[in-house]
Amino acid sequence: MTYFGRVTPSIVSGMTMHAAEAIPSHVSVLVVGAGPTGLMLSAELALHGSRPLLIDALPSPSGQSRALGFTVRTLEVFKQRGILGRFQGLAQVSGVHFAGLNIDGDHLSSTMRPANQYPQSKTEQVLAAWAEELGVTVRRPWALTSMEPTDTGYRCVLSGPAEQKIVEADYVVGCDGAASAVREAIGMPTKRTPPSVQMLLGDLRGCGLPNEPFGVKHEKGMVMSAPLGDGTERVIVCDFSQPMRPQGTPVTHAEIKAAYENVVGTPLVDGECLWASSFSDASSLVESYRSGRALLVGDSAHTHLPAGGQGMNVSIQDAVNLGWKLALVSLGRAPETLLDSYHTERYPVGRELLLNTAAQGQMFLRGPEVDPLREVIRRLLNIREVSILLADGVSGLDIRYDMGVPNASPPIGERLPPDAFTVVETGGDVAEELRHGSALLVLRSPDSPASSLVTPWRDQVRVVHARPTPSHGNEDLAASSDLFVRPDGHVAWAGTDFDELSASLSRWLGKPTA
Repeated sequence: MTYFGRVTPSIVSGMTMHAAEAIPSHVSVLVVGAGPTGLMLSAELALHGSRPLLIDALPSPSGQSRALGFTVRTLEVFKQRGILGRFQGLAQVSGVHFAGLNIDGDHLSSTMRPANQYPQSKTEQVLAAWAEELGVTVRRPWALTSMEPTDTGYRCVLSGPAEQKIVEADYVVGCDGAASAVREAIGMPTKRTPPSVQMLLGDLRGCGLPNEPFGVKHEKGMVMSAPLGDGTERVIVCDFSQPMRPQGTPVTHAEIKAAYENVVGTPLVDGECLWASSFSDASSLVESYRSGRALLVGDSAHTHLPAGGQGMNVSIQDAVNLGWKLALVSLGRAPETLLDSYHTERYPVGRELLLNTAAQGQMFLRGPEVDPLREVIRRLLNIREVSILLADGVSGLDIRYDMGVPNASPPIGERLPPDAFTVVETGGDVAEELRHGSALLVLRSPDSPASSLVTPWRDQVRVVHARPTPSHGNEDLAASSDLFVRPDGHVAWAGTDFDELSASLSRWLGKPTA
């Protein structure tokens, strides 16, 4: 493949090797689609002991920049899996934006800050390398042609470079994007909103664009531009005067220049166009993320206006929520009903995502008639609580799951934040103990009764003696006693009711070992 004109030999040779590998006739989990979502899910499955078959229809990664950065919640996920350091060259951003209105990073309920200038092609390389270390390689070019339900899963027909292969899969997961073959095969009903506005996108070189990553609204449209590194710049132009073009219509450098000049009023300096595309504010959301033993993750379940760069990030977080659950179920450790919690927990996140991005589109991609509303929202952002609400919303920090604990209050359901607890023995961050893939039992005292209760699940739970980090300032965590943290980092139990702890262990980790 090429990345901004550079050849990556290891990836090219790897794809050739993987294409030649035999496709098994039976697999526990078939993952369709090897973008960031499919790679993350496959690595999560392997980390928790279930090695999937991962296929992709492309002969090699596209090499396109596409999604350019990470929200705080995704960076927390990477940190807790011990892979954040692999993403070299991340450019930290001081804050976030809502419809182009800047919100300072101090209004985020996290010590971390978002990052950008990291093309999706590099993200795929990092995640593919991690998955390969865990024993998962991408089989290319293999496409899902059809799938039919059986008594134990699905009979899948895969089309390869020169042949077809029938694979019996216990579970099939669609990570294959907006045009998902898995979603179409299972006939999942989907609510769709048609497009009303369109944007042109280009990765350019030598144009000297200003660094305006949150975008600037003009009378005739909106323009957003920012450096990507290596002398490359991303520009997005929304020209209110242009009619909608059919999705997938090729975009030319000349069209981007014309739209830019019409909106900004000054010419775009001649340069090189490395990649161009278009997107709209069309959205879709499936009725359910699960249908029997078929599951939908990321863009196969939800599509939307990519406001705030949330799309890839929410999709990666979908994968982290599902991975450990599907691993436990596929290995026979937990009942299949555990998979119901994937839809229960992530569907509201997808619904809120569409609401959030649609609101931003209305405020940012409409004419002067919405400027009074923008001014009202801008004034409201002077209220700290409003800024926190919107900043956490676009950053994935406001998510709290129902853990089935009666009268639960925070931190139950929330994610264990980085640096909230320090391991007594090592002085390290407790959250980083999640890199092993196990759940955590965080004890304030090593002789806590919780220690013996977790014994039947000790092959799935790491027991850690820790104390709250004084400088963190999270009062809910500081006031809590012991904590049981699921493999995805969310606190499932806290306190001193050890009967509830036993119930929580069974609920989330299945049967204890004999």
